Amino acid sequence: MAHGSNRVDPARLVAAEVLIEVEEQGRFANLVLPKALRAEQTKNRKFDYRDAAFTSELTYGTIRQQGFLDFALAKHSSKPLVDLDTPVLVCLRMGAYQLLFMRVADHAALSETVEIARKLTGEGPSKFVNAILRSLLREGKEAVFERGALIGDEQTRLSTVHSHPGWIVSAIGDALVARGLPRTDLPEALEANNQAPHVTLVARPGLISPGALAQEVEDVLGVGTRQGMLSEFAVVLDSGGDPGALPSVRGGQAAVQDEGSQLAAILLAEAPLDGPDQNWLDLCAGPGGKSALLATLGADRGVQLVANEVNPLRARLVQRSVQAVDNVTVTNSDGRKLQVDQQFDRVLVDAPCLGLGSLRRRPESRWRHHQSDLDELVPLQKELLEAGIRLARPGGVIAWVTCSPHTAETLAQVNEAIATGLVELLDASKLAQEMVPEDLGLGGGDETASKTVQLWPHRHGSDAMFIALLRRN
Repeated sequence: MAHGSNRVDPARLVAAEVLIEVEEQGRFANLVLPKALRAEQTKNRKFDYRDAAFTSELTYGTIRQQGFLDFALAKHSSKPLVDLDTPVLVCLRMGAYQLLFMRVADHAALSETVEIARKLTGEGPSKFVNAILRSLLREGKEAVFERGALIGDEQTRLSTVHSHPGWIVSAIGDALVARGLPRTDLPEALEANNQAPHVTLVARPGLISPGALAQEVEDVLGVGTRQGMLSEFAVVLDSGGDPGALPSVRGGQAAVQDEGSQLAAILLAEAPLDGPDQNWLDLCAGPGGKSALLATLGADRGVQLVANEVNPLRARLVQRSVQAVDNVTVTNSDGRKLQVDQQFDRVLVDAPCLGLGSLRRRPESRWRHHQSDLDELVPLQKELLEAGIRLARPGGVIAWVTCSPHTAETLAQVNEAIATGLVELLDASKLAQEMVPEDLGLGGGDETASKTVQLWPHRHGSDAMFIALLRRN
C-alpha cells in the first residue's frame, strides 16, 4: 500500500515494482518489465524513451549485480539482509546500484530512492533505507570495490566481485578448461554475463532478407544495425528499440533470436546427410524460434517439420512463431514418449537446462538455480537425447543443443550417447568454422570437445550455446 503524497520518480518506481514482483513471485524481468513500461507510457505521456532506458538499466543491473550489492550493503545494515521485507531490500539494492554503478548524482540516487521507500513501505522503513545508503555513501565507491578485491579466497572473490553464486563460478571455470581454454578467461567470462546484450533479430530466409530487415529497423525504430558474426541471417541492433513495433516481427517473417540459437538451427540444417532429407523434428520446440528457422531453411527442399512441445502454453508460442510458414505441424506431447509413425532425417533436441548460457538475458536465473537442479535435469536430458536418437532414421542427424556450458549437460551427455554405439560424433566445430568467415576460437580439449561447438558471451557476443551433431548408426 502506498504511503505519503510526495511525488516520486516514475522511472524508479516502475523499476522498484518490477523488482518486487520478480523477487516475490518468481517472475522474469524480461517478461514483466516491457508490460510495466508500456503501461507507464500509456498513462504518463511525459514518460519517454530516456525514462524507459533508465528504468531498464536500473532493473536489470540491480538483478545482475545483486550478489555484489548485498556484499556492499551487509556491512552497513544492523539486520541481516535476508530478514528484511522485500520492498525494503529492493530499495536498498536499487539505491546501492545507482551509487556504485550508474552515472547518477549521489544526492539524487539517495533522495529519490528514499522517496520510493517511503511510498512503498512507510516512514519508519524509509528512515532505515536512508541510514544504510548514507553509510554506504560515506564508505565511498572506491573503498567498496577495494573491499571486494581484497577477499582472499579466489572463488569467493570472483563470486562476489562478478556477482555469481560460487557453484556457477566453478562450473564456468571447469567448462572453459574442458574446452582447452585458459582458466584466466574466467573473470572475463563472468563479467560478460553482467553486460546487457544487444538485441539480435533473425531474418527468416525466404520470408525477408537481412538487408530488408535492417532497412525496416532503421525506418521504424530509427536504429542502426550491423551484420551478425555467427549467422548470415542475423541483424544486430546498435542500440535499444522495441522489436515488437516491427511489422516483419509481428508477421513472423523475422524475430528476436540470439545468434547462438540461429547457429544451432543452421548447423543441423547444413550437416552432411546421405539419403532422404524431408522429415525433420524439433523435439523440445518451445518457444519456437529454432523451429521457425529450421522450417524456413528447409522450405525450398520440401521439408516438413514436426515441432513438438510438452508445455501447452509454450506449444501455443511455437504456433505463433511459425505463423508465416506452412510446412510445420505443432504437437503437444512429452518428447520422451513421442509416438509417430515415421523416423526423421534431422532431429533437434534442445533440452531443458540450467540456462547458465543466457544469464545476460535472464539474470534472475543465477539466483534461482542451484547445483542440485542437475539431479533432475541430467536424467531428463538423457531420456530426451535417447528419444531423439530413437526417432532419427539410420544415417539421420541429431543435434544436441543446450543453452548452458556446464559439462554435465554438454560433453558428458554426448560422451554417454556415443558410448551406446548408436551414434557417432560429426565435426560440428569444423562445419561452423567453414560457414563463418572469422576465426571463432572455439578452443580444443579432448576429441569430443574439439568436434563440438561451445559459444561464449565474452568471445562470440552470443549466449553460451553448446551444439553437438550426432549421426545415427
